[in-house]
Amino acid sequence: MGKFLFLKGDSGEGKTTLLFECLKPFHRMVGGFYSQRLLNEDGMTMGFRMVPAEEEWIPATVYKKAMTNVFIERTDHGFQKNLQIFKTDGLEILRSSAHKELFLLDEIGGIELFVPEFIDKVLSCIDSQVPCIGVLKSHKNLESMRTRIPAEPDPDKLLQDLEEELVKRTNGRILTFEREKREHIRTEIIGFLRECTEKEGKGTDGRKGLDL
Repeated sequence: MGKFLFLKGDSGEGKTTLLFECLKPFHRMVGGFYSQRLLNEDGMTMGFRMVPAEEEWIPATVYKKAMTNVFIERTDHGFQKNLQIFKTDGLEILRSSAHKELFLLDEIGGIELFVPEFIDKVLSCIDSQVPCIGVLKSHKNLESMRTRIPAEPDPDKLLQDLEEELVKRTNGRILTFEREKREHIRTEIIGFLRECTEKEGKGTDGRKGLDL
């Protein structure tokens, strides 16, 4: 069984930014996905899309109609969710990442909670030999999402169930992210990545380990 490390905290605190900074030397080794924020020209959030981790890491980009893998999108009737993305492209992204040395799961605990087969695959990835790192949505952020996006049944219970599934596993940790603890958490992330790559006997250029 591999290891996992998830960050959990308030929206906009810099969790994904810190992850990307720490993971940058490992980019070619990373599979999985990240959630990209879509913005209009005024900086308003227009939606979110799932992006394979193999692609360039751009946390936010300009929204364009007909973009692929958009699972939340602003319409004239408010934000709408597209769960089909997780049943098709989402599952394929996870399956196609099985050969990678690291899984990025950024983030889990949102509307994909309503797609049991996707959550089962996420847990399967976490239980595999491939180390996982990512972001776990907090209950506060989930409640904020729920005020904008229709969500039934109660997603809070589903998130609690996911957290319990993670907590009962002894091969990982969930760190609470706070901005003032950023450098401490950076050290934890780097230590996790060094341990994982040393265990695999690989560095970013094929050397044992990685000097960070």
